[in-house]
Amino acid sequence: MSEPQDAAPPVLHQPATSPDATAAPNPVPLLRKIVMAPVKFFIGVSLCLNLTTSLLALGWTHRLAQRIALRHWWKRSTHKSEGDKFEDFALGDEATAGHAHWPNWFLGQNFLSLLLSPLPDGKIGPRLWDLFRALTDSLRRNLVLGIQAAFNLFLLTLPAGLMWWYGWDYGWNISFFKGYEQFTVGVTTFAVGSLLFIGTMFYLPLAQARQAVTGDWHAFWNIDLIINLIRGQWIWLLLLSGLIALLCLPVLILKTALPYSSESANIETVPQAIEFVQNYAFYSALFVFPAYVIIRVLAAKIYAHGLLRAVQEDRVDLRDLAETERAALQRLELLESQPPVLQHWFWKIAGWLGSRIGQILSAGILFWVWLALVAGIVISEFFSYHEAGRAWWNQQLIQMPWFDYMPTYIAEEYPEKGLTSVAAQVGNAIFIALLTMSVRYAYQFFRDLIAKRRLPE
Repeated sequence: MSEPQDAAPPVLHQPATSPDATAAPNPVPLLRKIVMAPVKFFIGVSLCLNLTTSLLALGWTHRLAQRIALRHWWKRSTHKSEGDKFEDFALGDEATAGHAHWPNWFLGQNFLSLLLSPLPDGKIGPRLWDLFRALTDSLRRNLVLGIQAAFNLFLLTLPAGLMWWYGWDYGWNISFFKGYEQFTVGVTTFAVGSLLFIGTMFYLPLAQARQAVTGDWHAFWNIDLIINLIRGQWIWLLLLSGLIALLCLPVLILKTALPYSSESANIETVPQAIEFVQNYAFYSALFVFPAYVIIRVLAAKIYAHGLLRAVQEDRVDLRDLAETERAALQRLELLESQPPVLQHWFWKIAGWLGSRIGQILSAGILFWVWLALVAGIVISEFFSYHEAGRAWWNQQLIQMPWFDYMPTYIAEEYPEKGLTSVAAQVGNAIFIALLTMSVRYAYQFFRDLIAKRRLPE
């Protein structure tokens, strides 16, 4: 997953597909907004029903987070107080022009302006390439960002999920085969996995928000900067964590209640079972997708607020910011430090102690919040075990918004109905990810190679 050293990360960077990236688009009619909003919503819901397509949903939320952060900074600048519109500010620079409106799922941002533009010098070749970019730009961006996000997410959270899965299955096998002298293996593995998960969740929300806002998967691992922001935003992080755990509760109920539904008792044939499970997954995704988006939006706002505050209080080195973050804050004239307010020494000490005590208390509360979520996952699996460990290594509101609990034996027996087993979905997702990133890096390599060898005119 390494990037070329000179390749610019796709951070807050949405190159417009039109020849003039900063040209203002025609105002979007209110009727079209009203029509397209539910269309985009149901597309997102549908993408949550398959592991591979959920990569698109994950990448889309990252692009949305970029816009949310940029808009948050704009609101705190003089541009808004002077009456400027956010859309005008975004269109004022090619690097932010794509954030004038909410991200698309497949079509490029502002693609109509390109489709209606005249042929460049009468050449069809460049126009066809521009049309391809316009019709697939958002699709490609969502997929690439989703793959990069999933890579970091599972690199950090998969060890805990696998330890849960192994410890749970090992414990049940010990119970079935009466090998009680080895019962500590499963219990210890599960306990270590739980502690690893809890520790991960202290870091994950803001780390994922930083990767989303910058668009650079390396930014996920800026540990010093992220810990600095966590310490400065501990109150908001505590509230966000509580919201995540609270929203996870209905998801746990949804995936547990499937076999206990009253309608499932009336199923007599496999086709009826397939239809029931597919409909159940779709209706469940009606909750999963918006909850997933809400969490990412709030995390992006907390990150943007924390970063701006840290910059203006000189708590971070500007060199630690992504290039596009510095550029956006500079355009908004937000990089200037704000002089600290003079306080009596007593209030300085009281504030320092309050902050430290608050951080310690919030850490303790966070531990119990995530431990309660672990307990909820255990209870859910106790009442309804899900094969292939899918309920252990993927929590819909934390990792991938993928909601599919079709039994494996049905998926393998009826592939003609478009069903795919968990193992096949994982394999397909990995194959698509490797193919996509290979093509992307090969394109970047040859593009840079040609650019370096091109003779000056």
